[in-house]
Amino acid sequence: MRYLYGDSTPFPLGYNFLTTLEAFMAASTRIVQLDVEGALLAKQRDDVAQNRVKGLEALEQFHNVVMRAVQDTAKKVQHQHALEYARAIAEYATHYIDEHRKSTLGSNERESLQLRGDSDRRSSEMRAQLEAFLKAARFPVLKTKLAIRLNLDGKDARHSGTAALDHPDGIATSFTIAPHRTAAWTAPRKVSDFVQGVALRVGVEKSWLRGTVTAKELVVDDWTIMQVDLSDEVFELTLRRKLTEKEMLVFRIRRNEAGAVGGTVEHPGAAGAEALPGNLGGPDVAQIERIWVALKAATREVVDQKEQLINVSLDAQPVFENGLAVPFVVRLVSMFAPTVREIAKRSPNEFELTLKTEAEGGRREELYLRKEALVSTLQPLPAKGREVFAPLGLDSWVPSMTAAPPPIVAVAEPPRSSAAPEVAPVTHPAVPPVPAAPTSTRKL
Repeated sequence: MRYLYGDSTPFPLGYNFLTTLEAFMAASTRIVQLDVEGALLAKQRDDVAQNRVKGLEALEQFHNVVMRAVQDTAKKVQHQHALEYARAIAEYATHYIDEHRKSTLGSNERESLQLRGDSDRRSSEMRAQLEAFLKAARFPVLKTKLAIRLNLDGKDARHSGTAALDHPDGIATSFTIAPHRTAAWTAPRKVSDFVQGVALRVGVEKSWLRGTVTAKELVVDDWTIMQVDLSDEVFELTLRRKLTEKEMLVFRIRRNEAGAVGGTVEHPGAAGAEALPGNLGGPDVAQIERIWVALKAATREVVDQKEQLINVSLDAQPVFENGLAVPFVVRLVSMFAPTVREIAKRSPNEFELTLKTEAEGGRREELYLRKEALVSTLQPLPAKGREVFAPLGLDSWVPSMTAAPPPIVAVAEPPRSSAAPEVAPVTHPAVPPVPAAPTSTRKL
């Protein structure tokens, strides 16, 4: 199946971009709203705290002036009652100032802690929003680093793993993944599931008479894959002859910048293996590279089985640890904007963003997303927050020409002959729901 623009010309991305766009707008507008609200609350707290401090400073200045006047007057009177009066006034006033200072600093500290707690809650919701989007979204991947492990628990065996993805524009993400959710990885896998006839000179042959150890040819087709770590440059593979035995083979091969491939092998659990050379010969490297290529193709669908976000970074800087959630949204807006504008330009209906799918037999189906559903997510945002999304070209409001964004008003559309379902306006719960097929379809 391939994807087309609304005018039936080829769409360069091999997936439903409208699904990603809808999930992005639901999550990112909430992130921006949380940031704007947090900044406003922080400014209000700072203003109140500064006013308290200024009031305390003014009170202390007034206190100093009054105390000097009382003391000077008492000295002129030169009577015991006057001196005692001045002393009593000074003690009371000093106590009053101390209490007021404690109250001011205490109020500022309590509000600071409350603001910090609110900030932590907002950060937590931002992470939840961003994680929900990144788990559902698809966008270009430059490099993938995948790790899969077979975990043994008694008689049970289940695969788990992680995936680290490098995207364009300095964006990187990593997730835990669930390979067992795919039909191909519900049970232990053997080498023969991917390639056959893998014969390697990595076996251990020990002469009991001479006590020497030599390498022998070993066919590993029936060995179980225990661990896989692969990327474009590095491949690590751990095989076990049987799940109930400890004998294993650990292969590590690497492709250098010139394209040459070399590797090593280890024999954990094999007696006398330390006498064998650790470097793989050229024919053995070629055989392991066959497995590398086959596994790389066979694990593509595994990468989409995302469970939990581990990390997301922008220009190698962790997004959440460095408060970069909004800059991350801005970067994604810049990434998505050319595609959104091109889809809009090629859509037959000005009120919709349209793509098409084409099956192998030529049957086509239209995917569409109402612009109003996307623009409605901007409604809670003030002008500054709304301006973040201006490059997408979805909103008629122009920040440089309008003081404040207008309210969202439903635009009447021409009657549609099809009774296709429409996308409901997106609300903002704690974590945005990500439907399996958020875009509407029409059969052509």
